[in-house]
Amino acid sequence: MKKIGAFLLGAVFAVLFSAPGVFAGSGGEKPTALGALASLSPSPSVPDAPPPAAVPVPRCDEFIRAIEPGSDLAPKVEDPVRVKAILKLVSDIYYNVQLPYSQDGTTFTNKEKRLPPQPLGFYKEYTLITGDAPHTVVIGGKTYKVAPDQGRRGSERVVIGGGSELYYSPDHYVTFIRLTVVR
Repeated sequence: MKKIGAFLLGAVFAVLFSAPGVFAGSGGEKPTALGALASLSPSPSVPDAPPPAAVPVPRCDEFIRAIEPGSDLAPKVEDPVRVKAILKLVSDIYYNVQLPYSQDGTTFTNKEKRLPPQPLGFYKEYTLITGDAPHTVVIGGKTYKVAPDQGRRGSERVVIGGGSELYYSPDHYVTFIRLTVVR
């Protein structure tokens, strides 16, 4: 398919730059393609403007939006250790601070289908480090059991969807609680 596209593009240029009268040069000679483009004058209605500023193009794994750091979470998380840990993690992600585990920021595939369906790469997972926090947490008046640690990363995770949706999992992806950062 690429060969056909390149062939067609070459054919169009050949026709344009070899047809008599298409790009008439001075004295009737056929100009080169570069000469023909250089001889075109800008439209008089367009004022001279400075060149546009360079716009950084995000990598395909970066999101345009990001959850901004804040001072609290909603619904109410009744565990100050976890609130502090989640808010610190959100802040570290926002400010691009190096996180301790290589899995942090990798694609969460949602294979359990417990989050709304989205294209692969939409969800990113992060390790939530809570230290000696209790093994239950009350969020929005409901009590959740925190799963026992399953290794050095523990069992608690934060998943961010599309750079703007925040989910907390106290039990290694069995339960997800949607949270909002309050500023």
